[in-house]
Amino acid sequence: MKPIRSNELEFFKELIRDKFNDKEKAVRSEIHVEADKLSQKNKASFPKACGVDKELKILKKANDEYLNFVRSKSMVEAKLLQKVSDIAEGISNKLGRLSKTRQWNESFDNFNCKEDGVEYFTNKLDDICFQEAEDHIKKGHKIYNALQEKRDNCRVIIHTGSDINSTVKTLQKEMGTADIRLAIPNNLLQIASN
Repeated sequence: MKPIRSNELEFFKELIRDKFNDKEKAVRSEIHVEADKLSQKNKASFPKACGVDKELKILKKANDEYLNFVRSKSMVEAKLLQKVSDIAEGISNKLGRLSKTRQWNESFDNFNCKEDGVEYFTNKLDDICFQEAEDHIKKGHKIYNALQEKRDNCRVIIHTGSDINSTVKTLQKEMGTADIRLAIPNNLLQIASN
């Protein structure tokens, strides 16, 4: 009896493996085709066989309700956002025209529907309201207007071109009427004291 040599042993091992692999592939393919046919046949009744057919119907209904809500929510959100945008644009335009007419230093065209609220406008209007109130009070304030007039008079006195002595005396007198003391030493300007 002649023993099997190692190279022959290796050859037969590979041959067996290849032959069985080929046959196994063919059988797996056949199983797959049969399983596909059977699963198609049983697909409709399988959830009932697993005891979840009623729960799946409830889930489908709940999911449909959810999706309808999401769709309608998006539509309502878009509609409301457009409404806010339209109203804000109208306010911006109206206040923009007023800003030009009344010479405000404020712009109203940076409203952001998703970030800003009504405070965007009310905060700006509060500031402008204060500025206009302050301007109104200034117009009717006797001391403020008298000070402005006296300041203008002092500027005119300085620019008259008179000599320094008469300019300073006149300036001290005018500032004195506003209860403002101009402290310039007489010897500095060489003004003769009376």
